[in-house]
Amino acid sequence: MALRIASERKKEFVVQQEQVEMIKADQVEKWKEAQRISLWDCSVEELKESPSFLNLETLIVSCKLMSFPSGLFGYMPIIRVLNLSKNFELIELPMEVDRLASLQYLNLSYTQIVKLPNQLEKLSKLRCLILDEMHQLRVLPRQLISKLSSLQMFSIFNSMVAHGDCKVLLKELECLTNLTEISISLKRALPTQALFNSYKLRRIIRRLSLQDCTGMTFVQLSPHVEMLEISACSELRFLKISAEKEGPCDMVHQNLPSQQYFCNLREVEIVLCSRLSNLTWLAHAQNLVSLVVRNCQSLEEVIGEGGGVSEIEQDLVVFSRLKTLHLWSLPELKSICGRPLPFPSLREFDVRFCPSLRKLPFDSHTSTRKNLEKIKGEKEWWDGQVWEDQNSAKNSLSPYFVPVLL
Repeated sequence: MALRIASERKKEFVVQQEQVEMIKADQVEKWKEAQRISLWDCSVEELKESPSFLNLETLIVSCKLMSFPSGLFGYMPIIRVLNLSKNFELIELPMEVDRLASLQYLNLSYTQIVKLPNQLEKLSKLRCLILDEMHQLRVLPRQLISKLSSLQMFSIFNSMVAHGDCKVLLKELECLTNLTEISISLKRALPTQALFNSYKLRRIIRRLSLQDCTGMTFVQLSPHVEMLEISACSELRFLKISAEKEGPCDMVHQNLPSQQYFCNLREVEIVLCSRLSNLTWLAHAQNLVSLVVRNCQSLEEVIGEGGGVSEIEQDLVVFSRLKTLHLWSLPELKSICGRPLPFPSLREFDVRFCPSLRKLPFDSHTSTRKNLEKIKGEKEWWDGQVWEDQNSAKNSLSPYFVPVLL
C-alpha cells in the first residue's frame, strides 16, 4: 500500500542514503525541496533546528533513530507515507504526530515504542497502520483505532499488546467501515473465539498467529488467509473453513470449489500442538510455499488417507509450490503423504527427531527438479529409509542429503 500511495504523484526530487556513517546537519538542510527521503542504516547528526520539508510526501527512516527533533512533524504539511520500521531504539512518537494531517500510511514495526500517543486519532486520512513485531508495545489507547475512520489495512502481528485481552481491540476494528485487511496475533482462547465469531473480521484476516489458546479444539480459517502460525494450543484437534457468507461460523460455502479453500495460504507454522493427528486440510493449500511443523507429539500424518484424500488425489496437485518443508520432533509421524509427490518447487527438506518416518513421498523424478538444494536430517535416519525404487530414488537423492549433528 505504501508504494501505491507514494506513486500516485510524480516525484521530482528524491533523496536516498544507505549505509552512511554520519549525515551532517547541513546536508539535511539541502533536502528541503525533496518529495521523497529514504535513509537506511545511517546516523544523522543532531539537528539544532527543525528544517521545513514543505514538499515532502514520503519519509522512510530505518537507522539508529531514538527520537525526533522537537516540532519536526509540524514542518511536513503534505506527507502521506511515513515508514519508521526497524528503528530498533525508537521509544516514542512525538505528540505533534497529529500535525501530519495528510498521512495515509504509518509503519512503526520493529521499534521499541511502549505506548501510542492519543494524538494518532486525529489522522483522519490514515489508510494503513502497521504495528508488527513491537515487543515493547503495551498500550493502545481505547477508541484510538475506532476513530481512524479511513483505515483500510491494520496489522499488529507478533506485538506485545496483542498478548493481552484483545476483545476491545476487535470490537473497535469491527466499527471500521472501510477496513479490508487485518493481520493479528492473539493469545488465549476468549479473544480468539471473539475473532472467529465475527463474520466481518474473519473474512478479512490475512496473517493470523494464535498462541496459548487453552480449551480451543478447532481453528476456523477464511479462504483469504495468507499466513498462519499456531503455537502451544495443546487441545487443538482440527481446522475448518469458515463460511464465505454471513451465517454460522462453521459453515462452508457450497459454491466454493475445494481448490479455492486455501488458495491464498503461503506460510504455515504449527508448534507444540500435542493433539493434532494430521494436517490433511493442507492438501487444499495449493499455493503453500513454506511449512514448518515442530513438537506435535500426536501427529501421525501430514496428508492423511482419510478426510477426502481420494478426491484430493484425483483433483489436486499436493504441495506443487512448496519450497521449504521442516518437520522437527514429531515422534509419531509415519507419513507425509500416502503416495509419491512430484514436489516440483521444493528447495529444502529438513527432518529431525522423527524416528517413525521411514518412507518419504519421493520418487526418482524428485531430484531431477532444478530447485532442489538439500535434504537435511540425521544420517542414521536417512540410512534407514525404505524406498519403493531402492536404486533409482535413493541414488538420485543421496547427493542432496546433508547430515546434521545433533
